[in-house]
Amino acid sequence: MRLADLTLLEKNARFMRGTTFARLVANIKADGCLTSVPLVGHVEGKLLVASGNHRVPAAIKAGIEEADVLEILTPLTRAQFVALQLSHNAIVGEDDPNILQSLYAELDFGWKEYSGLTDDAFKVEDLDTSVLRVGQPFYEELQISFLPADAAIFMSWLTKIARSKAAVTRLVGPYADFDRFFQGLLAVKHATGVHNTAVALRMMAELAGKALAEEDAARTAAGAEGADARA
Repeated sequence: MRLADLTLLEKNARFMRGTTFARLVANIKADGCLTSVPLVGHVEGKLLVASGNHRVPAAIKAGIEEADVLEILTPLTRAQFVALQLSHNAIVGEDDPNILQSLYAELDFGWKEYSGLTDDAFKVEDLDTSVLRVGQPFYEELQISFLPADAAIFMSWLTKIARSKAAVTRLVGPYADFDRFFQGLLAVKHATGVHNTAVALRMMAELAGKALAEEDAARTAAGAEGADARA
């Protein structure tokens, strides 16, 4: 069906931000077709779009003139159509955040961008641990992409921290430690105005390395003062 022949809703409660719409256009252009068909119905002589009021204009903008649609052949009253429209927006499922994050972690950068999700979607407080058995440990997996130069700096600081006398080897840590880490990462971003997670993580490593170096220097100075006092 020619998408230009469809009539979009004048009043649609479901909106889409500009960046999200741009992502939709890019995905449709990459696919070369609509992978989810619009639902349309006949109301007062018009073929109105009940579901797909963003997909249709996005497809047209992506250069797609024709696409399959799911057409309700029986004429609908205005009330029937509005109820149908609202039901498609309101009756939706929910994502299990743990499974969603696990699936997202399988993707490389390009497919993560295609998915429409970002790393910021996985906040610690949003993770649902209710599905886990009592006593079963919860493991958090973190994937961060670095530029080569930042990766080298980050790894060098990790090496310095590991060699510090204050470093303690832990194979498994409590979940609360991840929460502290995440809040620390947010604090660094806020204090420095940095939005890139990899850069903020590198800065955290630098701060930790410098703090440990200062502690070592303080202990050395204290030891020297004690030796002088004994002498």
